[in-house]
Amino acid sequence: MSYRRIILAFALFSLASAALSQNFNGGLLAGLSATQVDGDGYGGYKRAGLAAGVWVGRAFSTELAIRTELKFLQKGSYQQFKDDIGGVVGFYSMRLNYVHMPYLIEYHFRENIVPFAGLSVGYLWRATESNMDGTYPEEDIAQFRKVEVAATAGVEYLINRHFSFCASFSYSAFPVRPHRGNISYRLNRGQFNNTLQFYLKYNF
Repeated sequence: MSYRRIILAFALFSLASAALSQNFNGGLLAGLSATQVDGDGYGGYKRAGLAAGVWVGRAFSTELAIRTELKFLQKGSYQQFKDDIGGVVGFYSMRLNYVHMPYLIEYHFRENIVPFAGLSVGYLWRATESNMDGTYPEEDIAQFRKVEVAATAGVEYLINRHFSFCASFSYSAFPVRPHRGNISYRLNRGQFNNTLQFYLKYNF
């Protein structure tokens, strides 16, 4: 069994154990991500992806709770290039497939609106880059760091006792890849994932 499969199996076991423990609740989540990579030269949340997994949480008081998730999360970047009459003449595509585990603090100040914030640790399962000429060489792909730490914040709207809708924003705390040639200028140290997520949560 590979190292990453051991990590995934351990994380799943931990989440399942917590969900079955007293005072914990849990469920499923599924939705979409809209992402860009700051520092790659292209702007806009043009890369759509999946966000799906499981979650568990525990309340410590009537106002505060913690939640952790284990989810498959797609990030990356996409750009089309067009000529003067609007025809597509090229494209750039970056796809980053992560397994992410956020650790979040929830603040229950209203009955159906719950803001949350925390840190998320992700493992880069697979990275691909391509354009009209084909797939990028392996030495470019290998520069992506396998582990990402991201700051995240969002809000959850409780629809009913089983379903809620979450919207969140996350940003890499450290570069996920250096600029080509390791060139940096002041705070511009490399490329950073910039991610929006929109997903439904199901509470067992």
